[in-house]
Amino acid sequence: MNVLFVAAEVAPYVKTGGLADVAGALPVALRHAGHDVRVVMPRYHSLRQQGVPMTGPIGASFLPVGVQAEEQRIWRAAAPEGPLYFLDIPAAFERPAIYGEPDDARRFILFARGVMDAMQHLREVDGWQPDVVHCHDWHAALVINYLKSYYAYTFGHIATVFTIHNLAYQGQVPPDVAHLAGLHEGGLVEKAMGAGIADSFNFMARGILYADVVTTVSPTYAREILGPEYGERLDGVLRSRHDRVTGILNGIDTTVFDPHTDRHIAAPYRAEDITGKATCKAALQQALGLEVSPARPLLGIVCRLVEQKGLDLLHGIMPWLLQETDAQLVMLGSGQPHLQDAFLRWAQLHAGRVAVRIGFDAALAQQIYAGSDAFLMPSRFEPCGLGQLIALRYGSVPIVRATGGLADTVREGLDGNGFVFHRYDTGDFGDAIWRALQCYRDPASWAIVRERGMREDHSWGTAAQQYAGVYESARRLIGRG
Repeated sequence: MNVLFVAAEVAPYVKTGGLADVAGALPVALRHAGHDVRVVMPRYHSLRQQGVPMTGPIGASFLPVGVQAEEQRIWRAAAPEGPLYFLDIPAAFERPAIYGEPDDARRFILFARGVMDAMQHLREVDGWQPDVVHCHDWHAALVINYLKSYYAYTFGHIATVFTIHNLAYQGQVPPDVAHLAGLHEGGLVEKAMGAGIADSFNFMARGILYADVVTTVSPTYAREILGPEYGERLDGVLRSRHDRVTGILNGIDTTVFDPHTDRHIAAPYRAEDITGKATCKAALQQALGLEVSPARPLLGIVCRLVEQKGLDLLHGIMPWLLQETDAQLVMLGSGQPHLQDAFLRWAQLHAGRVAVRIGFDAALAQQIYAGSDAFLMPSRFEPCGLGQLIALRYGSVPIVRATGGLADTVREGLDGNGFVFHRYDTGDFGDAIWRALQCYRDPASWAIVRERGMREDHSWGTAAQQYAGVYESARRLIGRG
């Protein structure tokens, strides 16, 4: 099957979150299963600076946006996930920022227009066209809208799949963007979707409405977003298409995340021989200025420092954690300034117990997975979560809130692989940590929980098979509305 992947970020080229990991790893797994997968993404300024090797330009054109047109050149690179096409649109992407620009709507309209142009180029020059176009998150949603409207005559036989990685980020902008996108003739479809988005142009909503199949990154999240608590004002739209919505759990790249071969950590280890993990713990404690103590439980957290990740709960239990337990805490991440400042203060006041590093450091992240005894993810919501999957692989027992993909992957206690709480509440979070610490005091019990998690298979192979099934379903659904 021929599949075109469309994403705003793809690891290892550009990464701000889990979307890039999926767009980098899933195509590789699909190719291993025999599919011809090609990936298209913007050519950001950072790629030019990094000197990423690519050939071209292999095509050039002008893209309409409102009453103007902007230049595009198409570049190609050979990559493990197959041919990778970079859309060089200087007006949109020749700047440092990936997202968060005032003209993001215009930028990703141009990206969608560019994808359509690239598809025509591939058909006419390479003789290749996809059976399925798989678009990811709001940045790529208009590709599906265009395929099902202006390009229906040319590409109407192509199935479409739209994956929601995080429904909270929708690309909701003023309604006049419909004119900019050239989609005003079809009317503002958002008007029929409810008061929450009626007076806007919503990229995400259009992906949901026009796709043949909509997927999310875990089965639980697929159910959660059908209701108002997690539906982010699009639950009505999603319920109207509930028979087209399914959840497929993300995987991780087990060649990158492997404590037996990881060059970033102090010593190798695996489920059959865990001895190297103690070396990793001591090295992490020493590197971050914590008391080097094998007896103290070391809790790790690697995440964006935003409210979604449950950091208000962690901040709320810090006095208890420091006064009533002997645990240490190490944190890596960046995000909202008030959260950064709050945890930096804890680190300053308790230098031997708490270490905080602001920013993102891939090597340090893997050292935290390897060196920590337990891994904290008290998320308010979590579409899938990759942190708990990596933590399981590295024998860092996850302590999580039962939401989204966390509920699908972490099970409580001696019969499970971690520790789970349900209510979004500091007391319940503290209780889960306390249960974990009690288990930690019994080395035999802790070893059972830790080893069970390390032996689980969260590679991309299973997910790739499920996506292949979704692609076949989408192809069958074409023409049925």
